[in-house]
Amino acid sequence: MPMIPAVRSLPESRLLRLLSMAAGLALAASPGRAETPPPALENSLGMRFVPVPGTGVWFSVWDTRVRDFQAFVEATHYDATAEFATLTRSGWAKTGASWKSPGFPQGPLNPVCGINWADARAFCAWLTEHERGLHRLSGGQHYRLPTDAEWSAAAGLAPEPGATPAEKDAHGADLFAWGAAWPPPAGSGNFAGEEARDGSWPADAAVIAGYRDGFARTAPVGSFPPNRLGLYDMAGNVWQWCEDWSSPEHRTRVLRGGSFYNSSRRDLRLARRADFDPPETRAVNFGMRCVLVRDPGAP
Repeated sequence: MPMIPAVRSLPESRLLRLLSMAAGLALAASPGRAETPPPALENSLGMRFVPVPGTGVWFSVWDTRVRDFQAFVEATHYDATAEFATLTRSGWAKTGASWKSPGFPQGPLNPVCGINWADARAFCAWLTEHERGLHRLSGGQHYRLPTDAEWSAAAGLAPEPGATPAEKDAHGADLFAWGAAWPPPAGSGNFAGEEARDGSWPADAAVIAGYRDGFARTAPVGSFPPNRLGLYDMAGNVWQWCEDWSSPEHRTRVLRGGSFYNSSRRDLRLARRADFDPPETRAVNFGMRCVLVRDPGAP
């Protein structure tokens, strides 16, 4: 930020102009604040997409919602319920819960949770064919999961050192969606705050001391301020599957963004790539976000 001259000798009008300029620069530098949102495209499910400069793709402004995934399941009879791991007082357990009833209330605008990488990809493939059938997409346009690099660009990260997502995680800076401070300021996103400690919160699970976001588990999408590109929940709510493998060993797929279960500064960094489980895992805090690949010059 440019230095502001000593203020005692400045005329009031000059001082106000300088302070206004400084405030504007600070706002533009904050990854947690939104600029004027770009024009958005909306599909037949009401999912909204905005362009992310430098990527060639349009990002859904929200995590994929329960109502979006429900439309997919109703149309295809796809089963994404087996081997679902949810939270209990004793820890993680497979209790027969699923994305339909994960162990806590879920409304149509909450992010779908507990889906694995194949489920997320199947949703994108169905959505592509569904929208083509309605003549809303051309043959060359399609939905998919974001790549790791696209997700970083959407989060506002500068080019990162490292050849793989795992290496980029290891070298990533302590930069968060709300800036560089820790713990997060009030209203920064849906993380593991004090309200998470209810009857089903694992006894040994941590929370962010002194932080409250108002939601013990998932929050309806758009409950917190968007980033500069108009994207919501790029930190917290549910982890978001990406296309990439985490490393050449091909054991885990990339998950980004953190979730309502996370309380550590490591997991809530924008550079964090979760490598907890194989891509077949349906954990209650795993979700997704779509991107739209458009033909060059498409209206």
